[in-house]
Amino acid sequence: MKRGVVLLSLLLLATACEKTGYSRFSTKYNVYFNCDITVYPYNGVTTYGRFLTVRKSEGMLIIVDSDGKDFKQPLSNDDNRRFILGLSGLIIGTPTFNNDGISVWAYDLGCPECDAPNVRLKIDRLDRTASCSKCKGKWNLDADGTPINDDGKELRPLYRYPTTQHGSILTISN
Repeated sequence: MKRGVVLLSLLLLATACEKTGYSRFSTKYNVYFNCDITVYPYNGVTTYGRFLTVRKSEGMLIIVDSDGKDFKQPLSNDDNRRFILGLSGLIIGTPTFNNDGISVWAYDLGCPECDAPNVRLKIDRLDRTASCSKCKGKWNLDADGTPINDDGKELRPLYRYPTTQHGSILTISN
């Protein structure tokens, strides 16, 4: 009888524990976006070390390329409803050292520490980092969005989203 109670207790304990393993891609915010990476300015995302940002504002896509140039692209009503850009927008590009061999990576433009839609990260195109002016956090875009802890502060990694490519169409979706 005692053995049965112990086994039952162990079984209940094992099934009640939640898995807390690391997930490579975020599902906290919904994302759906696609673009043709043979068309400017999206064609820069396949070059190693180049990242661009994409966000929506007043029926337009605001795209900032790796050289800091802003582009505004009108959205159709369908695309305005269909494109979901996570918390604050997207950072899209190919790391200098592409460790996963997949190619283009996508992160959220929102700060994972502040976790607010109005707090966007600033991209440093020379050292391929993202930083937040509010919480002073900094992240490495070449290294899976890992935090750069200059002051020893514990930070969460950037929200990273899965990407797929079919021909010249890049899709970011979770």
